Amino acid sequence: MQVESPQLICQNFIESLHKHVNPSNSLLIEASNFNALGLEANHKKVRGFNWQEDISENQKYDFIVADLPIGMTGVKTEIGGHQLNIKRNWLFLASSLRMLSDEGIGLALVEPPAFGYSGGNKFTRALEEEGYFLRAIVELPEGILQPQTSIRPVLVLFSSTPKDSVFVGELINSQQASSLAEAFITSKEGDNLTEGMTIRQGEFIGCNNLRFKQQLAKLKTQYKSYSTEIFSEIVESLKSVRSGDEFDDLPSTIYIPKLGTSEVTYDMSKVSIKHHNVFQIKISDKVDSQYVSAFFNSDLGKLILSSCRTGTVIPKLDRTLLLNTEIALPTPREQDKIVDTHKKLSSLTEAVIRFQKELALNPTSAEAINQQLEIILEQIGELTDSDRAMSIIRAGESKTIEFKESLCLDVRKGIKEKYIELAALKTIVAFLNTDGGTLLIGVNDDGDVPGISAEVEKLFRNNDKFLLHFKNLLTQKIGEQYYPFINQKLVSLMGNTVLMVECKSCSEPCYLDQKDFYVRTNPATDKLDGPKLVQYVQNHFGTK
Repeated sequence: MQVESPQLICQNFIESLHKHVNPSNSLLIEASNFNALGLEANHKKVRGFNWQEDISENQKYDFIVADLPIGMTGVKTEIGGHQLNIKRNWLFLASSLRMLSDEGIGLALVEPPAFGYSGGNKFTRALEEEGYFLRAIVELPEGILQPQTSIRPVLVLFSSTPKDSVFVGELINSQQASSLAEAFITSKEGDNLTEGMTIRQGEFIGCNNLRFKQQLAKLKTQYKSYSTEIFSEIVESLKSVRSGDEFDDLPSTIYIPKLGTSEVTYDMSKVSIKHHNVFQIKISDKVDSQYVSAFFNSDLGKLILSSCRTGTVIPKLDRTLLLNTEIALPTPREQDKIVDTHKKLSSLTEAVIRFQKELALNPTSAEAINQQLEIILEQIGELTDSDRAMSIIRAGESKTIEFKESLCLDVRKGIKEKYIELAALKTIVAFLNTDGGTLLIGVNDDGDVPGISAEVEKLFRNNDKFLLHFKNLLTQKIGEQYYPFINQKLVSLMGNTVLMVECKSCSEPCYLDQKDFYVRTNPATDKLDGPKLVQYVQNHFGTK
């Protein structure tokens, strides 16, 4: 299977925009060594820091792509009557926009999170005074700037048309990139970054910030007892120390690394990096500090911390962003339960590590504990499936996640319908043909979990017959040879039962009923045929 390069995905987005705009002339500025952006169509190309010298005075372009360096040092300048101290690459961006025609579009590579931190809003407001308005922010694919840097930059888009909102999205693959470009041009708004969504001007502070806010909202929906709190409201103090100094050990305190991937801890003795690279944060008495530590070590907590990091060389936790972020808080009683469970899991982990070291020399102990370990693993496995499914629901539908309210029951008519079965099977085939994914049956589009119990009771009488019917569908419509790529299981969520179908990416093309070919583009399943099918199979599976 061939993997698309990040540069190809990005180029496909730009080319799709170019095709929709259909400009009479285009300009490509290559002022960096990244070679991350490009244009296949006829255009003028200029290179280097002195690129403006190669452009005729007063020349205007309908479409400008600026591949700029990132994280340059500051420079004092005047834009739109405002005195600013901005990055030099932002000055390059402003200069490129002045070459736009009245109906033109300008794109530029900038560091994350674009203009979502100090100075960014002042810069965009100054550009507005000159008649250039921020219209879109698109997160580029991971690895696009490697090996120079691992930073995931963004592409910003400006035009002379003012708007109260900004279109925000992320690039995943070439097909999705084309769909995202069309969504921007046609103002087709989705509810996630893959489809493209809009937010109010001035509210953008990073794609990860948007992701965690969406997941936080769904967490509150899933668990009614959760509330949210601005982090600064539960913080009594946040301290740093100079290089070589160490913190005093204080009660009700957590330690969050400013940089790197070390875990957050409430135990100062477990801080694994030098103290000047850590924030010491004293938590107020109304919240359990050990719960706060556990929260920041969760997937959602890590996403929040990621959204609070800035910097182009070594991303560093920003104190102000951290204090202004939100945190999810269950009731005090639930906090106690979570903390107690964490302690027991830590003790279990330490015991397993000690036992593992002596296992080869203690065959009697190994035999005695083996059965108990199987029981523990089975119970933890079931809990993990449930937790993972809830996490998937919080993340929402995407290229690799799909929700179906039922397998074959039309819940409004109360009868079995073939087209509903086919919808689920098309999704499975599409996952196999693309990058894999998870289908949750018993979850509706809004992330609510009605479960499959009503469907089972009405059409199958018990879960075993439901699963047998599902397996028969796989055999008849997809084929037994694809069993190794599909794993299905019933999972209990919030008192309801859901069918979780996990699909791996397949090494050869898969067809529904041996004739229809489907792929995932964004949160959608698309049928391919004709030349598009041939081209996809050749590119994705490496076949001729």
